[in-house]
Amino acid sequence: MCGLLAIASAACTGSNGTGKHEPEHAGTTSVIGRPQAANLAMSSGRSSARYVITAPDPARYGFDVSVTAPASIEVAVSIHTWYGAVFPSILSSSRQSDVCRHRGSEDICFELFPLLPAQRAGAWTVIAAKQSGPAATVRIVITFAKP
Repeated sequence: MCGLLAIASAACTGSNGTGKHEPEHAGTTSVIGRPQAANLAMSSGRSSARYVITAPDPARYGFDVSVTAPASIEVAVSIHTWYGAVFPSILSSSRQSDVCRHRGSEDICFELFPLLPAQRAGAWTVIAAKQSGPAATVRIVITFAKP
């Protein structure tokens, strides 16, 4: 987990320009404590699926990511922010024993992210991707909370 956090911290710096988006988007605090979840269907072979979440100020709110996927596939989850920062390969089921547990026919992965002062609030796109394997549905839940 520490390795992933180090990657996220190093790879997640965004520009300081505000552009057309403001760092604090209207309504971002209404999602605090409320899970933002999706069941993402992926076809067989190489496939990806995505959904959009609303992130409150990551300098003030940490977040956790939970992924439930069939144990028969290897899935990586990344988050892309509206301003171009990317949290690469947040979770990868079954290969990271420190964040994933095998339960029945599923891998359940969970990771808690600390405050990220270099990041901005707004619309973030969550992407699940797999390189091969059968068609599958992956459940992702992201919840922001005050530390």
